[in-house]
Amino acid sequence: MEQFLVEIDYVLELLNQAHWTDYLVITLMYLILILMMIGKWKKSKRQIWYNYLWLMLCPPVGIYLVSQNRKIKKKEKKQVITISVTGWAIILSSIFIYLGWMPKPQYQESLNQSHVGLEVRPSHQELQVHFIDIGQGDSTLIIYDDFHILIDGGNNGAEDILLNYLEAVGVDDLEIVVATHPDADHIGGLAEVLQTYSVDLIIDSGEAHTSQTYKAYLKQVEEQKQLGAQYLEDDDLVFELADGVTFEVIETGDDNGDRNNNSVVTKLTYNDVAFLFTGDMESDVEKKILSRDLDVDILKAGHHGSKTSSSMAFLEVVKPKTVVISAGKNNTYGHPHPVLLNRLKAYTEDIYVTADLGHIVITTDGQTYEVETVK
Repeated sequence: MEQFLVEIDYVLELLNQAHWTDYLVITLMYLILILMMIGKWKKSKRQIWYNYLWLMLCPPVGIYLVSQNRKIKKKEKKQVITISVTGWAIILSSIFIYLGWMPKPQYQESLNQSHVGLEVRPSHQELQVHFIDIGQGDSTLIIYDDFHILIDGGNNGAEDILLNYLEAVGVDDLEIVVATHPDADHIGGLAEVLQTYSVDLIIDSGEAHTSQTYKAYLKQVEEQKQLGAQYLEDDDLVFELADGVTFEVIETGDDNGDRNNNSVVTKLTYNDVAFLFTGDMESDVEKKILSRDLDVDILKAGHHGSKTSSSMAFLEVVKPKTVVISAGKNNTYGHPHPVLLNRLKAYTEDIYVTADLGHIVITTDGQTYEVETVK
């Protein structure tokens, strides 16, 4: 207790020695903190918790160092300057962090903490689609300029993989989140995503489920709605991200009681390059959308490469040049099925499977595209 009182006396003595300008600076710092809490509280907690900590701790540390120059004798002027400059550097750096002026690294750590050559963002004229290796499940991230669209969130237990990936590629918020259907291997990580990131729009098929996974997802959807997010179950929606860049909701499923066939189907187009994302849609509902404009370059194969998806009739309309399949290594379902792979090879040999290759990243400038894999 005596030691604690001594420490209190020491702190009070330091405060007593501080100049009025020191008090002014620390007051301004905490005003910035309050504004940050009011204006940015919906941003990703994974992105800004250290900003809060920095803003809380650095002004007092900076003020302490600045105030020390009043305690040092004139003959130690060089030390005074060093301490003062250090103090002000800490104070000013907290301002820079708040304003977002600190440079961002061009490479981030992968999920297993090893370094990979994964660029944080595409260039201004590029669009990226990340097919995230989430195990036996689905999760796809679209990045164009400041737009971030997440389609599905993987399985239960894969939340950290997904959140670490989103953080690694520099996602700070999500403009659109799509839950293709309420199976756990598609929405398992979405509750955590919705709890972590600010979201503008949530789209799903509207089909309910009795699982705890769905209830956790629905709870976070309701919380996001209270914060101002929109929620839609409609199809025939087109979002124009920029001139020549559109994200279209083609289908939100059939009322046939089959969750896979109630999948939300979406299409992404950047000038001459188009992607199709089909969730777990199977051949019965594939027939329903054959009249739509499905001529795309890249197909995200339905239902993890099941033989009941991506029928010959469907492939004949889509005519994919590249196919991506999201499946877990050594999964018990036999995905991707050899029958499906043979069917795909009638149209393309350019087939990528996350179970074999890890994360699959497709970058396009609207005319051409290239595929990279990151393990």
